Amino acid sequence: MPSKRFITLTATSFALACSSSGTPSGTAGANGGANTGGRHCARASAGQSGGGMAGGAEQSAADALIVPAGLDVIALEGGNGVLDMIALTLRAGASATELYAALRNDGDVPACSAGVSVQLFDLSGQSLAASITALFSNNLYRLTDGSGTIVSCIAPGEIAMGAISDLPADLVIDRVGSVVYQTPYFALDVAPVGGHLNVSGLKAVPTMGGATYTGTVVNGLDFAVSGPTVTVFPVNCAGRPLGVATASGGGDIAPRGTWSFQTSGVDMAGVDAVAYPTASPSSDASP
Repeated sequence: MPSKRFITLTATSFALACSSSGTPSGTAGANGGANTGGRHCARASAGQSGGGMAGGAEQSAADALIVPAGLDVIALEGGNGVLDMIALTLRAGASATELYAALRNDGDVPACSAGVSVQLFDLSGQSLAASITALFSNNLYRLTDGSGTIVSCIAPGEIAMGAISDLPADLVIDRVGSVVYQTPYFALDVAPVGGHLNVSGLKAVPTMGGATYTGTVVNGLDFAVSGPTVTVFPVNCAGRPLGVATASGGGDIAPRGTWSFQTSGVDMAGVDAVAYPTASPSSDASP
């Protein structure tokens, strides 16, 4: 049997597993829209492009797909293929300006080892900042070339998320007029992998400053994995990511084994959360 290998696009870890949604309150999920507590949130329609998209004045800040309101989110022409940005948060963090994004595969092919790069411009078109990050997705595929290589791909119709936390701390958010994004990925010949990592029992634990998250990673793959991590995005009722929390562990998780975690804190818990577990094949995984 071919040895099991994983593809990554950069040194940044990519999600090699399934996302799971917990429900601290309400029933929202990162699916582009939901009804929560009787409120109807905006839903990004299938095939909607991010080009020229702006936060609607009729939406409250809590329900909006784009924050700050009035920010133009524009796809770089020819630079995105099947991936469209459907929600974005630009906010001041503790030590840097942060950007959180949700993107959907509106095509009919998987987007593998995907990332998103952004460039921020002021109202006069002057560049203010730029950065790039990996996108976390919820599906694993295997290359069909017989190598056994496993790669994380954003499936058609799936929503992926990314976090950028290294934009300049002195960036004046009110000066940002537009965000232009590009989504590098590989279009590969792949077949779905039956098993995956999963998170069960995701729960928000309130804290003085916001919340942390607890849950259990379950290894549904047919081989052991090591160095598990979990990345959790709290979301609003429209599925817009508000922040990010992480947890990491040591050791291996055997097939059908579990790992319990508690993440770092976030200051905005939202109404729901989406978790992405990641891991590497164990060094003693069977070839």
